[in-house]
Order: sequence, then structure tokens, then C-alpha cells
Amino acid sequence: MPAVHHTLEVPDHKKLRAQATEEVSKELGELARPDDRFKRACEIVQQADLEITAHVEDRNEAALSLWFYDGVRGLDKVLGILPNAYSEMRRFALTGDKKAPINPGGDLHNRMSAEERIAAAERAGVKRLDADEAAERLPSLSATVSVAAARRKAAMPFLQNAALALTEDPYDWSTERIGQLGNVTPKYVRDVKNTAAKRRGH
Repeated sequence: MPAVHHTLEVPDHKKLRAQATEEVSKELGELARPDDRFKRACEIVQQADLEITAHVEDRNEAALSLWFYDGVRGLDKVLGILPNAYSEMRRFALTGDKKAPINPGGDLHNRMSAEERIAAAERAGVKRLDADEAAERLPSLSATVSVAAARRKAAMPFLQNAALALTEDPYDWSTERIGQLGNVTPKYVRDVKNTAAKRRGH
């Protein structure tokens, strides 16, 4: 069976990410106090991490099943990731190594046949899902992960800068106290404040 290009709905990842970024930046930017900002930024990051963890595996399983077993091409746009990242995902699923060649003989121009693709996926333990169900779920799973990742990315600079501000005059909070505020470890606080300090040129 020849590989077929997908006919799935492609989420507008660029727009979804931009909206999520704007919402987080607006919400955190309106919090004047660094302790309020740090606490809320931690909540946003933790919630995003939970959403990504809850959905990314299902997203990847759906995409891998559609590619390996059904020969559906061009899914990187549905996933909202770059073609290289999509290739690495498939390589990792087969070999446990993002950089390992997955084509016969390592020849990048020698496409796997459908039989080779299916056999390789079965050997690697790639889950085989119902194609219609996987195709139906993949766009919404991908959009959910995209939005969560964008919210996380937008919140991190606020979190880092707020942590740094709280360790400085006039606050002079300990990393333990800041950690309790955001439900994170003192080491996490040190790491994020150090990132902010580096960005500031210290």
C-alpha cells in the first residue's frame, strides 16, 4: 500500500500559541507584586506540565500508528512540530535513539516499504491504533499540547524574574520561602533565579 498524504484537520498552531502567549503575558504582567507573580507563574507552569504529560503520549501514539501502520505522510503539520523533530520521534520509537537511521541500510533516500515499516513497528512495540480513531483524535491532542507548551514557555520568564526579584532588596527572601510560595524546591528556585540573573548579564 503506498503511503498517502493525510487529510486530517491541521490546527492553526501559530495562532493557538500566539493567543496562549498573549493571555499568559497579559495575566502575569498585570500582577505588580513579585510574590503574586511568582506564585501564579508556578501554577501556570505546573498546570501546563500536567496537561502535556496527560496528552503528549496519546498524541505521539496516534501519529506513530498512522505513519507506521497506515502510511500516512505529512503529519508534522498536524502535530505542530518541525519535520526534523517528527523524524526524531519516529526514530526514537523504533530504536530508542533520536539520531539512528530507520531506513534499510541507513540510506535516507531509500524509503521503507509498507511491509518493512509495519514489521519494524511491530518489532519495536509501537502501538497499533484504529486509523479512523487515531486520525480523529490527533488534531485536538496536538492543539492541546501546543497550547500548554506555549503557556509554559510564556510563563517561565515571569517566573524566573520574579524569583530573582524576591531574593533581592527590599524582599531578601530565602529560596526555601520562595519555594514554599510556589510549591517548588529551593533548588528549583535557585535554578530559575540564576537563569534570570544570567539574562540580565550578572
